[in-house]
Amino acid sequence: MKKLFIILAVMAVVLGCTEWQNPQIRQAWGLIEEKPESAKVVLAKVRMNSLTEGEKAEYGLLRTIAAYKTSEKIEDDSLITASIAYYNQHGDDWHRGRAYYYRGTVRMSKFGDNPDAIKDFKVAEFISEKADDEDLKNKVYNMLHYVNEIINNHPQTLKYAHKWLDSSIELKDSLKILRNLLMCATAHAEMGQKDSAYTYILKGLELERHADESVLAELYSMTSLMYEERGDTARAEEYLKKWDEINSYHRLGLLTAARLRKSQGQYERALELVRADMRVINSDHHNRIKYLELLMELYELTGDQDQALKTKEQIRAYNDSMRYVNQVMKMAEWQQKFDEVRQTKEFYRRTSWMQVLIIALIVVVILAIVVGMWWHRRKVRRLSFRLDEDARRISELRTKIELQEKSGAENSQEMARLKEELENRMERISGTLLIGTQMFSQLQQHQCIAEATAKEQQCLVDYFAQLRPKRWQEWERKYSGLSTAQYIFLIMQDDLRYDDEAIAAALNVKRVSVRSMRARIKKSER
Repeated sequence: MKKLFIILAVMAVVLGCTEWQNPQIRQAWGLIEEKPESAKVVLAKVRMNSLTEGEKAEYGLLRTIAAYKTSEKIEDDSLITASIAYYNQHGDDWHRGRAYYYRGTVRMSKFGDNPDAIKDFKVAEFISEKADDEDLKNKVYNMLHYVNEIINNHPQTLKYAHKWLDSSIELKDSLKILRNLLMCATAHAEMGQKDSAYTYILKGLELERHADESVLAELYSMTSLMYEERGDTARAEEYLKKWDEINSYHRLGLLTAARLRKSQGQYERALELVRADMRVINSDHHNRIKYLELLMELYELTGDQDQALKTKEQIRAYNDSMRYVNQVMKMAEWQQKFDEVRQTKEFYRRTSWMQVLIIALIVVVILAIVVGMWWHRRKVRRLSFRLDEDARRISELRTKIELQEKSGAENSQEMARLKEELENRMERISGTLLIGTQMFSQLQQHQCIAEATAKEQQCLVDYFAQLRPKRWQEWERKYSGLSTAQYIFLIMQDDLRYDDEAIAAALNVKRVSVRSMRARIKKSER
């Protein structure tokens, strides 16, 4: 009944929150992914003065998403920054992660601010991984792969290509998996790992049926380039023809076609193909050098030395651009520091939990030892009490039997019962004393008693108490709460005059354990 009440209460809160949410905000969330233009129309009708602080944060996030998806011109990022400020204090991971992600996309695509965009993407990455938000992880890995590809940060590009692929596999999205396989192939190729790049291209060909036109064009152009690099011109031409039939001018296809024509001696045709997409040279950092280098080679082969020199100067100017190089170094270094700080924090978080667990385990072990010692001592006291009780009762029984025999009272059943009880108690005492005598004899002969049971050890202590009553009373006055093992230690040390080596041999322990036990007994002195 109590559980049912809790469930109903939670449902009431959730339903209540849904009803209280601004209806236009709720409607915009339903349209933002598939119909961002319609979402913009709905958001334009929202009266800002009627919104709560939380709804204003949602409005800022929705307006930014809509502007990004519809390629709307954005003057600044103040609206989404205000949403982030709210979500940092009051928001959940779902809203907060997406706010950082979309501010990063706006900063990169609208303002060209790649350094700050990377910072937002890294924070979004941390939030998405902590919340295990697969959809957001996939988006973030995509952008971190892309922005690192732009700045030619090859290790990070490769890292996020693989993380993006793993996320797409988790989402079971075949088209994304194929696209990611091609990204991994490109990243491995940029690192000079050709064999790995070819492996991912061949894996991509297995998913050819899931590709749309743009991905298919990229797949065929990369496959053609792979065969061209391997020297298999026929296969390269085959896939280049497939690429050409799609009627898609994917930059890699043009580059591959130009390389093939160059290898066939068709230099003028190769030049035409490179010039067909000159915009790449001005906008795409990733492929700029490749195009410029091929263009320079073609100018030299066609005898146009002036153009070859100009292109060579362009390559040198690009390589010597300190502003670009410094920006790349700054972004790469910041990402590395962010990851190091995150890993350090994660390490301390895990070690702190480990420390708590270790301390808890130690406490449990200590409690178990204390409880075990208490139980053992309680058992020892019971055995000792029973032995004393048996001795007292034996004395009483003997007295009663003697009195009955003297008085001549004839009660055969009572006499039989008394004698039977007397025999049983004497047998129990004699058994205890017999075992104790045997154990004491073993000690006198310097034999090891490490294998003795708890009962045998107690018998030894009980026997010694009967054998040396004065010394036993002296120990009881001097010490408080000694265990059976500690009494046996005192028997060997004080009565048998064993040295530390002999005690260690008898108990089958190290000499340091002997010194440790002596110290514990010392602490038990009254």
